[in-house]
Formats: sequence, C-alpha cells, structure tokens
Amino acid sequence: MKFSILVPVYNVEKYLEQCVESLLNQTYEGAYEIILVDDGSTDSSGAICDGYAAKHPEKVRVIHKKNEGLVSARQAGINAATGEFCLFVDSDDYVELCLLEAISDSLKKHIDADIFVFSLNRFDDKKISPRKAMIDGEDAVFCGDNKKTVYEALIMGSQVTSLCVKAVKTVILKNDPTDYSLYFDKNMAEDWFRSIYLLTAAEKTVYINKHLYNYRTNEQSISRSFRPETIKKRNILYVYDRFTEYLPKWGMDTKEYRQKLNARWLDEVMYTFSTYYENVRFSERKSVLTFNWNSMLPSEARLETDNPYENKVYRKLYSHISKKNFLYIRLFFLKKKTRKFLRKLLKRGI
Repeated sequence: MKFSILVPVYNVEKYLEQCVESLLNQTYEGAYEIILVDDGSTDSSGAICDGYAAKHPEKVRVIHKKNEGLVSARQAGINAATGEFCLFVDSDDYVELCLLEAISDSLKKHIDADIFVFSLNRFDDKKISPRKAMIDGEDAVFCGDNKKTVYEALIMGSQVTSLCVKAVKTVILKNDPTDYSLYFDKNMAEDWFRSIYLLTAAEKTVYINKHLYNYRTNEQSISRSFRPETIKKRNILYVYDRFTEYLPKWGMDTKEYRQKLNARWLDEVMYTFSTYYENVRFSERKSVLTFNWNSMLPSEARLETDNPYENKVYRKLYSHISKKNFLYIRLFFLKKKTRKFLRKLLKRGI
C-alpha cells in the first residue's frame, strides 16, 4: 500500500464530512488507507468516523482515544500507519481529488524520493486564495548541497512548515527519535518543530508545484479576550532551540542564518502582539501591553541592533514595548487603523 492518510479529529462535526469525502473520492486508483483518530471528541465527530468505517471498511479505520491534543493524535496515526507514505490532513480542511494521483505520478519519476511537498490554498466562506509557491515553474528536487534551500525556507518562510503539505516516508516518521509525549501540551508550531527532523532525515525531497490542499481560515478564531496563560502556550522557543541544534548539522551555523532565525522570531512575536492588541476588548489592551513579551524571544533576538533581515517596523515596535512607551504604541495602531479605514473609503470611491 502506497499511502496512509492520517486525520486527527476533535469536535469538527460541522466540517468532517467534507474532509473525509474529499479523501474517499480520490482519482488515484491504487490502494490507500484513511486513519481517523478521534481524540476524545464530545460532539458527534466520533460517531461520524464510525459511520465511515462501517460503510468503507476496506479503506477507513478509526482510532478512539482520550483527549491529549493534536501532537498525541498524530502520533497515534503514525504508529498505526501501514502505507509507504503518510499524509496529514486536518479534519476541518479538505484536499483536491487529484492529491494522491499527483504524488503517485511524481513518485514514478522520483522513485527514491523520501518526502513530497506541495502547495495549498487558503479558503473561507467567501473565497479561495492560493498561497505563494516555494518555487516558480516546474517541480524541483532537493538533495545534497541544495537541501539548504529547504532549510532556509523552514527558517524564513511558511511554504514547507506544515505537515499538511507533505507526503513523508512512513519509515522516517517511525524512526524519529523525538519523544513527542513531552510536547503533548504544545498547541503551536508542532508542524514546524517536527518538520526540522523530517526534512533533515530525507535524503531527497521533491517539491510538486501544485495547490493540492485546502486550508480553512477562520477570522472568528482570533481571540477577543487576553489571557496570559493562553499566550504562554504560544511560546515556541522550543522550536528555536531545535533550530540552533540543527544549524551546525546543516553547515549553516553562521551569523547570516542566525540573524535570519532571530528575524523570524521577532516577526512571530510581534505579529502575535499586534493581533491581540488590535482585536481584544479595549479594557484589556493594558494587559497586552504589560505582558512579558521578552519571555517569548531568544536573548540573541532581544539584543540585536543591526539585523538586515528584520522587519524594521516590528523592531521599532518591540523597542517601544520594552521601554514601556505605551503612548507611541497606541498612536502607532491608531494611525494603522486610520490608514486601513481610508483605504476602504478609496475602494468605495468615496
């Protein structure tokens, strides 16, 4: 069997059928399995999974487990997988019907490939937006020295971070020595963390320049309330530590790549700050301002003063947060809001 499709499921009764139907109706004619991992759902998701297994016993398997989070659910799927390659699909998303066929066709050309990476679309109730591809033009192969292109994409971009845009040799996943039980409480950047090992272990990675996965975006998921304990869970310094462990292995432990890594972390932290400041209730903005954002940045990123890869606006914003210059910050976001409002007026021709 060529493919195992692993689907963690938790309270997604509204979207689960769209997801599973897209997997069952693949144009690929070979055998494949769909493993639905019900992570202790409290809605009808578990029953929906069982219904599919009863109707398609030759293709669908269900694992019911207690709720331990996405990392645990994915690990359960990996442990149960019997296919040569594993794919990961989130249960509120769906895939293109040609997904497996496209990977199979590429595999015929690259029989020694360890990982296939492809592109995705973002969608909501109004539109579908293709994400910018990692490369332009034809498909690309990364092995030997040019694997650094993939590692740099991991550091600086988002095109190769998600597990949902990869088909990975199952043996590589099963041989990953990381004890993921230590990370069951991590609800942010688990894909990024796991991908560092996977893309390093792969001797040959093939990028398929097609948009084969559809990722659901939800504006309602933006928090309107600020809870410090929630933000602390968004601290992804454990991923930074893994990067610093792997940079020497990649032959990339240089000032340039450390600066790129630090710039990425400044972007991540300031984006999180900005998202909360702009969306929480007005009465909670002081809590956002006074939160210890330093705790989410590595010391190198806090102290850098001349990093050519940084977003200069974010650096200036961070500097004013550190100095508790809250008046500057309030004026900064007021100006931003005003510019956004004026752009809307111009589009309407007012």
